[in-house]
Amino acid sequence: MSSSLQDQLEQTLAEYRQKRADLRAMQARMAEMSSTATAPRNVVSATVDTHGRITGIAFPTKAYKNMAPAELANVVCETVRKAQTMAREELAELMEPMMPEGMSMRGKEPGKLDIDRLFPENPEDGVFFRGLNEGLGATDGNR
Repeated sequence: MSSSLQDQLEQTLAEYRQKRADLRAMQARMAEMSSTATAPRNVVSATVDTHGRITGIAFPTKAYKNMAPAELANVVCETVRKAQTMAREELAELMEPMMPEGMSMRGKEPGKLDIDRLFPENPEDGVFFRGLNEGLGATDGNR
């Protein structure tokens, strides 16, 4: 094996190990994340985990005692939704830099792949071939 190819393989392996370590660190951060939203007048606060699951509901003041049950239910639901939105935004911010080209954690359908961007009609224009060619030191003139 030529030293140039060996160097490229070692560099690729080092990049792989770094990506893996970055993903492990991101997983650890995700496991620790939570988001808390508080309703106006501190009627209720809601805490959710990274996945938007409710992990806590608190009533910091006695303001809820002056509310009709339906009004309180609406405030609780809205506060939970607000916390879930915050959690999605924090997760997107954490994950976005690591997403492959053609995939985003933002927008109406987070995590949805843009198939045409990943797998265009001309395969050499796609992310996978471009990455392969760059990894092998090819340039546009050397394909």
